[in-house]
Amino acid sequence: MANEEEFPYLLPAPVSGKHYEWQLSVGHQWLTIDNDYVIETHYCQPGAKGMTINTSQGKVFIDFDNLQTTNAALKVQRISFLPQGQTEEVGWYFRDDHLWHEYGSQGSAMLASSISSRDVEHQFALNPQGNFTFKVGRACYKLDFSTMTQTNCITGLCRNVRRRPKFSSRAGSLYSTSLLPVDSSSQLTDGGYKWEFMAEEGEWTEYQAHICSFASIDIERQYQLNPQGQLHFVIKRFSYTLDFSSMCQVNNNIGTRRAVRRTVINGGQQRSRS
Repeated sequence: MANEEEFPYLLPAPVSGKHYEWQLSVGHQWLTIDNDYVIETHYCQPGAKGMTINTSQGKVFIDFDNLQTTNAALKVQRISFLPQGQTEEVGWYFRDDHLWHEYGSQGSAMLASSISSRDVEHQFALNPQGNFTFKVGRACYKLDFSTMTQTNCITGLCRNVRRRPKFSSRAGSLYSTSLLPVDSSSQLTDGGYKWEFMAEEGEWTEYQAHICSFASIDIERQYQLNPQGQLHFVIKRFSYTLDFSSMCQVNNNIGTRRAVRRTVINGGQQRSRS
């Protein structure tokens, strides 16, 4: 399947502030994916390879690097709605020591690159299939857009590179109805609320007290006290913030974000907080 490109259509921004839309091509027709803010939030994380969504067409895995699905009959695209003269804020990242670092930040060698995401994006706009060189300290590197890799000019060490949009909390729905709803395959066995975050594998994972000191019942209690507040917790050497207002979880050490959802059981059906 040919890769789907991201075309920045120059259209008025939606009233909600949402400037993107995820769609699936079904039977030669592009259909809007409901609750696509979940996909967008995960897509904005440089460490996310992709995610699986449940739709009326069955389970669909979206490959974020190639913007394609594993189903040959389905194509995926992400459309940007941008006012005339406005560009989308994009982050460029390289993989170092098992972590993704944004250009301009410090890598494992504690040296910051001489270029920023904005510099890389400028070069990419000039030639999306080209390459250019830059320095980090005394070392020289070549960034190749055609292979999305960074290579040390002396040692030949090659690292993967990713380009992702910056996360925006203004992720309201563009349309009030949907043609391809995103649902969860998980079920609740009793009443109450369930709190989950989008894990690395693209699956919704419930918070567990033995891992982060908070279970769904604890998080719900804090949420009832202040639906616009925050909850802080620690897992191993990382500290996290769960932001109820934007429904996302932030790693305070490296800045990565994950989508969060709150679901309630009602007559055997699960509903997500919008």
